[in-house]
Amino acid sequence: MSRTAESGTRDRILATARDLFGAHTYGATSMRQVAEGVGITKASLYHHFTSKAEILAELIDPPVSELGTAIEAAEQLTSLAARQQALLEGCIDAMLRHRETMALLLKDASVYGDQTLDAMDRVVGFSQRAVAVLAGPRPNRRQRIRAAQAFAAATDPISQFADVPVELLRAELLAGALAVLSHNAP
Repeated sequence: MSRTAESGTRDRILATARDLFGAHTYGATSMRQVAEGVGITKASLYHHFTSKAEILAELIDPPVSELGTAIEAAEQLTSLAARQQALLEGCIDAMLRHRETMALLLKDASVYGDQTLDAMDRVVGFSQRAVAVLAGPRPNRRQRIRAAQAFAAATDPISQFADVPVELLRAELLAGALAVLSHNAP
């Protein structure tokens, strides 16, 4: 099989798995179902991915990497307000670009298990880091809580409003998160 064909098969596997995980949950989807959905044998599927957890890890890698890049970019800014704005915009944009995959992380508790521990540690890690950037240097308890609330306000609704156009949803998520932070006075 050529490298291009192999890459195309991997892409089809990932797309099919994302759709099945979204429709049936990660936990309820079998490797057999993924193989059948792609139109390949289960043995062929295992040639590309050794486990369902590996498929999930590859699905979440692009959005988690983009979220990490958004956090790094925000950390370079000197003003807290500029850091907060940049971080929220970057995270919202990355999550909206990967809306279906992010919905898995936000709605499907079965993605959090022993086999997916490494992948989910990355997700938790970026969330904690984002909240730390939003809270600012030497934050008090209220600032940390508001930062966590703002991050949740910016990200959690993405999976609940699939019918809302991206630009409208982006604007509302950003406005809501910034409103939470605006009440973040000591």
